[in-house]
Amino acid sequence: MKETAAVHPPLGIITNPYAGKNAASSHRSKELQRIIGKHGLVKESRNIDQLKSILSEFAAHKVPYIVCDGGDGTIHWVINTYLEILDKTKREAIEQHMPIFVPTNGGTIDFLAKKVGAHGGTFKILRKIRKILDAGELPPATPLRTFFIEGKYTKEHLGKSYRKLAFSGALAGIAQKFFNKYYESHKPSLQTVVEVITKTFTSTAFKGSWFEGYMPKDVINYSNDVFEPVAVDVKIDGKAVPYKRINTLNVGSIAIEIKNLIKLFAQADRDKKLHMHVGFLEPHEVFANLPNLFAGRDYIGKELVQTTSETIDIVSRESEGLNPCLDGELFTGMATMKISVGPSIRFLGIRGE
Repeated sequence: MKETAAVHPPLGIITNPYAGKNAASSHRSKELQRIIGKHGLVKESRNIDQLKSILSEFAAHKVPYIVCDGGDGTIHWVINTYLEILDKTKREAIEQHMPIFVPTNGGTIDFLAKKVGAHGGTFKILRKIRKILDAGELPPATPLRTFFIEGKYTKEHLGKSYRKLAFSGALAGIAQKFFNKYYESHKPSLQTVVEVITKTFTSTAFKGSWFEGYMPKDVINYSNDVFEPVAVDVKIDGKAVPYKRINTLNVGSIAIEIKNLIKLFAQADRDKKLHMHVGFLEPHEVFANLPNLFAGRDYIGKELVQTTSETIDIVSRESEGLNPCLDGELFTGMATMKISVGPSIRFLGIRGE
């Protein structure tokens, strides 16, 4: 007599003990399993190899929902590791085979959770999911458009190829350096956002003035490299950007909001394309644009292209390449980038209780 294969619960829960809000919790996995009960299976991932093994198991059982107990960075790695397991290249095939992801506000920014209306932490969200499943079925998911980013690393990284999905990218220049400074904080928060902006403004305002001699060196030097241009060639839908000095290079496939303060890429939702900023902003233009940044309006700059597109091609002319921040994760040494509209990934936003 054949043995019946065990049916996998509908939810696979991946907890990242290193995510921003999880690090202080002990015995987290056991508590998560207790809350979700028969409806889910909790797995703990401490590195990429473990994550790939866990997701391979979920993929083999066609687990329809994956709960990401972490933040935007955790979701980024889960989606891209699952993409590697699927080994699909076409948008339609990826959309068909990707599970539904459940964000849980476990990181430092959580723009994806906010985008789909997820409220509360993982414990509260799992309690609500269990209550819903005990009574019936989960509500419909929300599709969010991604972008493909593919290319090669620098020679220092052996020129290896890469291919990823992302939602938001500070690829080079001011925003990328902002995130470098943001993540230098032990516990980045809304206060950190305000501190980085304030320190950059103070450093820029007093540098070269008669006040400079009275200010601490670390204050004056804080913005030393923030506004420096990077050597890149950029094409938007095959047309070269006319500016050779570039200190602003950002792209998003969806409109996002950071800490209820910074609003970006509004045109991505409107046009269903990639929204990008590329060009050069003088320091005074950056600070003049802060109200636009907070309100989600278009930037203003003499040497700035702000548009929507289907593709963006970027080639670094610097030996170290580009060091972008993608969905809150920092990467290094990307020599080339080809960015295009990617598949839509489904998310389930749950209001926890």
